[in-house]
Formats: sequence, C-alpha cells, structure tokens
Amino acid sequence: MRSLFNRLSIPMRVAGGYAVTGGLYILVSDFLVRWFIGERNSEAAWWMDFLLDGAFVTGSTLVTYAVVGRVVARFQAQANALTALEQRWRFALEEHGVWEWNAGRRGVFYFPSSKSLHGFSEAEINEPRYAWERRIHPDDRETVRREIRRHYRGEAETFTCQYRLRTRDGGYAWVLARGRLVQRDARGRPLRGIGIISDISAQKRVEQQLLDSRNLAEAIINASTTGILTYRADGQAMSVNPAAMNLLGATREQVLEKNFYALKTWREQGLIEMAERALRDDIVAKREGSFESSFGRKSWVDMTFLPFTHAGERRLLLLVHETTHSHEVEARLELMHSALEATPTGWVITDANGLIEWVNPAFTQMTGYSLEEVVGKTPKTLKSGRHTAGFYAHLWDTVRAGRIWQGEISNRRKDGTIYFERMTIAPVREAGGAITHYVAMKEDITGRRELESQLERAQRLESIGLLASGIAHDLNNVLAPIMLSLSLVKSLHADAPTREMLDSIQAAAQRGAGIVKQVLTFARGMEGVRQPLDLRPLIKEMVIFARETFPREIRVVLTLPSGELMVEGDVTQLHQVLLNLAINSRDAMPEGGVLTLKAEIVQLDAAVTQPPFDGRNGPFVKVSVSDTGTGMTPEVMARIFEPFFTTKPRGRGTGLGLSTVYGLVRSHGGLVDVRSQPGQGTTFEVFLPSVAATAQAVVASEKVSQLDGVRRRVLVVDDEKNIRVVVGELLRKRNFDVLLAEDGIEALRRLRETPDGFAVGIVDLMMPGMSGYKLIAEMRRLSPALPIVVASGMAGDLRAGEDRAALDALGVKEFLSKPFFEADLLASLERALPKPVATIPS
Repeated sequence: MRSLFNRLSIPMRVAGGYAVTGGLYILVSDFLVRWFIGERNSEAAWWMDFLLDGAFVTGSTLVTYAVVGRVVARFQAQANALTALEQRWRFALEEHGVWEWNAGRRGVFYFPSSKSLHGFSEAEINEPRYAWERRIHPDDRETVRREIRRHYRGEAETFTCQYRLRTRDGGYAWVLARGRLVQRDARGRPLRGIGIISDISAQKRVEQQLLDSRNLAEAIINASTTGILTYRADGQAMSVNPAAMNLLGATREQVLEKNFYALKTWREQGLIEMAERALRDDIVAKREGSFESSFGRKSWVDMTFLPFTHAGERRLLLLVHETTHSHEVEARLELMHSALEATPTGWVITDANGLIEWVNPAFTQMTGYSLEEVVGKTPKTLKSGRHTAGFYAHLWDTVRAGRIWQGEISNRRKDGTIYFERMTIAPVREAGGAITHYVAMKEDITGRRELESQLERAQRLESIGLLASGIAHDLNNVLAPIMLSLSLVKSLHADAPTREMLDSIQAAAQRGAGIVKQVLTFARGMEGVRQPLDLRPLIKEMVIFARETFPREIRVVLTLPSGELMVEGDVTQLHQVLLNLAINSRDAMPEGGVLTLKAEIVQLDAAVTQPPFDGRNGPFVKVSVSDTGTGMTPEVMARIFEPFFTTKPRGRGTGLGLSTVYGLVRSHGGLVDVRSQPGQGTTFEVFLPSVAATAQAVVASEKVSQLDGVRRRVLVVDDEKNIRVVVGELLRKRNFDVLLAEDGIEALRRLRETPDGFAVGIVDLMMPGMSGYKLIAEMRRLSPALPIVVASGMAGDLRAGEDRAALDALGVKEFLSKPFFEADLLASLERALPKPVATIPS
C-alpha cells in the first residue's frame, strides 16, 4: 500500500503542473482504493469522491496538488491502520480463496489464495465464467446455476452453494462458495460480484462417513430381528423398526402416535413401572414372559429397557426379542419330558458309545436302578447271562449300522431277579447324518410271558380235561350197572355177611362216582345246583379220602359237632372246595405233619368290618382246614387267591386251586380267611351262611321209593347193554312194562309202532349215531306229551347253559347223573309220571 502512494506522489512533485496526469493515476487506482477502503471506510470513500471531482472540475494543478497532498497526507496517516487490517484479513483468508466476477470482462478473477487452494499457480485460472463452469462437476453445474439465478433475482440475499470443483491434478474437491453482487447497472442487471471460496473436502468426507455410519446403523436396525423402539421421557414413541412393528402387529404410524403412559396393556403388565424405574434410576431393566400388545397380538418376549441421552434430552430405548417359538419348543420339550416321565414304558438314552445319559422313572421301576446309579454306565449292568455273545453282537451291529433293533430279551434287576422285556433300540442322527445317541424303549413283558406260560398249561389242562371227560363218561357207564345191581343183589341175599360185603361195594362205587364227579367238575366247570345240604357227610367223606390217598406221614384229625351243619349249596362244588384246601395243606407238609378239619356254627358280628368279614352278621358254618406245614410270608399271603399264582415249581402247580376255592365260596355267599406264619403252618377258614334244616336237605339215605309201575310201558334207550339190562330188570321188579333200545333208530321204530303206548322214556344223551338230543326231538314229534328222563354220564353239564336251554325247549325236566342208584331212578320216574300213581303197599 505504501509503494502505491509513493508511485502516485513522485510524478506529482516532479511535474507539479501535471494535475491531469495525477488524476489519471488516481483514476487507474480507483478500483484498488475502492476495494480496500470501499464500503469498509465510508469517510475514505467520501474523500476519494471529492478528490476525483475536484481534480476534474477545477482543472487547477495547484489546487489538485494541494488537495491530493492533503488526501495523501491523510491517507498516509491511515496507512499503518490499513496495513494491520490487511494482515488480519490475510490471516483470516489463508484457508479461503477470494474471487471476483465482472460482467464487463465476462470472467472470474481469482486472487492467489484461491488459486493455490486447488494446486494452481498465480498465473493460472483467471478464466472466463464459462471456463470456470466447465471445472464444476457435471452433476453439480445445474445446482450452481440455479443458486446464482436465485441470487441475481433477489430471491436469496447471498449466493451460497456447495459443489465439486476440478483441481489441477484432474480430481475434484468439494468447495463452499459464498458471494454477493456489489454492483448492478441502471436497469438492475448484475455487473460485478465478489466472494470467497472454501475447500470443504475434509468436512464432506466426515459428513459422508457420518452418513455411511447412519445408513449402516439404520440398515442394521431395520434388518434386526429384535424389536427396537425409542421413547421420550414423557412416554411418546419416537422411532420403531420393522421387527417391532411385526411383533406389535401395527404399522409405523400406529406405533408412533402412541404414548406408553396411555396404554392399558403397559399398565396391566407392569411395563410403565419398569420404564419409569429405568429412567429414574438410570439402570437397565429386564422382563421375560408373556406379552400382549395394545394392538391385540400375544407373544412371549424378552424385554430390555435402556435409558440414554439424545441432544440433552432423556430418552428410553426398548429392545424386544420375541421368544414365542423357543417358548413353544421348550413347552413341547417339557411336554415330551413329562410324557416320558409318566409313560409306563422304560426309556433309556445313551451316547454313541453306549454310555447311559438318561432313564425315565419307568426304567427305575422296572429294573430297580435309579438315574444316578446308571448314568455313565452301559446297559451291560442289566445283563442276565441268559444270552450268548453273538446275540449282543448282532444287536449292536444292527443299531451301529443305523437300523432299528427289536426283540425280546431277559435282564436282571438290581435285586437279582430275572425279568423279560420287549425292547426297541433306534439310532439318533445329527443333521449331518452321524449317529450321536441311541434310544431304547423297554416294555416289561414278564407278566405276559407268565400268562402265556399259564395259557399253555391251561391249554394242556383243557386237553387233559377233554380226555378226563371222556374217561369219566366211560367210568360212569361202568359204575352205573354196578350201583344199580346192588339193589337186586341185596334183595336176593339178605344175610348179614353178604349185606356187609354189598355195603362195602356200594361205598366203593359211591366213592368212585364222587371222584368221577370231581374230575368232571375240574374238566368241564359244571354249574352247581343250590339246595340245602348237611356239610358233615361231605367233610367226613373228605377225611376218608385224605386218609386213604395222602402220604402216611400226614395224620388227619376231624372235629365235628353233633348237630347238623346246614348250608345251601352245590355238593360237587363244596366238595371241590374241601378237596383243594386239603391238597394245598398236603403240599405244605412235604415231611409230614397234622391236617385238621374242623367245623362249627359261629355268629358273625356286623361290627367286625375288617376284611374279609366286611360287616357280615348272622349265623355261619365255619369249616377250618389247618396244617402244620411250612407256612407263608405276608407277601405270598397277599397273592394266594390270584389266578395262576403259585409258589410251586414250574409244572407242579397251576395256580388255580385257591383261586377256585375263593370263587366258589364267594358264589355261595361265603367268606374265606387265612392265617399263616413261616414255619408255623396255615389255617384256612371257610364261612358259609347257615340255613335251617328242611325236608329237602340232601342227606345220605337208603330209603327207596315204593313206586308201582302198574304195567305202564317204559322205553329205555342206552347204548350200554349192562345199563339197559339192569335198568330194565329194576323197572320190571317195580311192575313196569319195559322195552329196551340200544340206539335212537331202534327207539324210534318201537315208538312208531305204538306212539301212544308208552308212559315214559329214559334216554341216554351220549350215544353213537343218533344223539340223544336228536332222538328226543323226533320222539316229541311222534308223541308230544311223552314224559322223558335224560340219563348221562355228564348230566351235571345239563343243569345250566346251552345244553339245558336245548333240553328245556324239548320239554325235558328230569335228569339222572350216571352212575345212579335205584332210589334216584325211581325218584325221577315218580316226578316225571303223571299223577296219581299207584304205589305198592309197604
């Protein structure tokens, strides 16, 4: 600035009269002076105007010189201040460039600092405006032009624009250009503008990094499967990501218009309290469990409340992770675990090496081993030693090959007992196909195996029963003529020795008949006929049987009262009860002992409610069967009446004896009690309801009916000749007219000859050729009113069931069980024949 003044003052002093020349210097310097002092120093600008006006108006060199001198002097006085100002501006503009646009020159003038910003020298880039525009990035040119037009039109006070400008090395730098029009022409058109330009590339890079970071954060938030929401401290929702919208079941607008303080669901589920606590105490609050949004969607979630500060304002960040699927999976797993815990089938899970990892309670119940006792061990713990090494090798080869093994296996429980199980072993594979575990399902089939064994024995017994039935039928046919003949022989030989011998024969025949009935009862399960009977003869008969058939080491003792022991029951079934109890006592005394049978009448008290009496009251006949044998443990006593339960070696017992006793006694309305201790013997007590004695009581009697046949014709049909002959002889003795037939064909022939000539028919059911059923049906067709008495070696079967129904349909009312005595035969005929019937005077 000082050099400028020097250049102006020298020609003035030397050529003092050349005022015009000085004025020209001043005019040339007008731009610089105005730029430096222009609007920044209004007083200096006034003096410059005055100087110019004075120089050209007066035209006086001296005045001009004087004026110029004063101006220069005054200007010189301000030089130091301007120099300081220049330094300050230079420092301020070191980071910026200065430019000027001049419409007259149609270009842009750059000051050196502007050029150096982008690598240009002082001699470069003073260029026309359009050249400057070419250095603007193509994508930014229209933006720059638009902003310039806005400023020119007065729509913007200043020109401000960010754009990319090409640098000397061919790249682009981001710049911030700011400028202002400082001169317009008389018509208001732009003439001149000045401004500054700043390189903002570093700022733009930071902004871009921030933008990239923000975009990344938004992408992460939007892609997150965790619901993310932000709220102001007053509860107003500020932001929500898609996961949260999906979890809540709402749109962005619906969520953002909500304030959680107004949400009923938040209040009811305690979420408002958690949010307040997080904001108040500046802590992280968490909640897990079921959640229902204000939009009605229900789910299971993990919620986290995080307080934070944004722009000086407290905010709340809510993270919501939906766990509905995992909760459902966990619930299913818990259900499966509970099911496995509850199932009666044993489950075992091992690793790929066969080491046990888990067993269920059913396994423990089956084997006696707890989970803690078997974890880490192999299933070899259960080996019974009954299978070969090849059996186990095949099992493991199967499952290790990825196949399922199924089969039955015997194992050993913890207490050493052997049991049988049906086992299925399946391999468990991971996603890649490798076997990671084995699962074994075990079903205890010990009971089934025992039932199968018992069924096999029952089938054998059934076969034996069928054989026994046939034998019993034949034995009855053998015994029948013997027992019927006794009456005839006794009538012919009345002397005492012969009579005594015949009585012995009769007793033996009766005993044989009783044994045959027992065989039939066992083999065919005959239904009993209830009738009053005295138990004393039955008990005496059992004592005789025991003394004659049991080992001699067993002494049999009988104690009976003098009076009758009347009950209502079936003789055969009660005989079986006594027989089974006696045999059970016999087997309990393998080394011998005492078997005691005792009977008496007792009074039961209703106050006695313990089993088996159950509050029964009244008179009962108590029959006790005691032994001095091995006795029983409480565990055995608890099961003695179970079907097929036996303590005898395999093949020695069926397990049906005591269960049959229990069933028969209960069917008679009675009770069974038992007392026993190991080593001290056993006592069974049978209680049967006592009844009053009647004329129909079944007692042994030799009294024979005095029936007179009065020449009535009887048709006797039986395939056994001895029976036909003896029955015919007995009936002829009783004044009957008897016709005999050996089979159904002969019987029908005789009946056709005289259909109305017969008073009664005696028909055997079991005959070859035509059965008794078919014969009776034909006889009914020929003579509908003919009374018929059925005789059979298995007549006991005919008292109930289908056979009885068939005979009832044929009008048969009377049955004779072979072998029978004369008294039985006459009693049946007396009941079958129409009344009145003449009798022989006694």
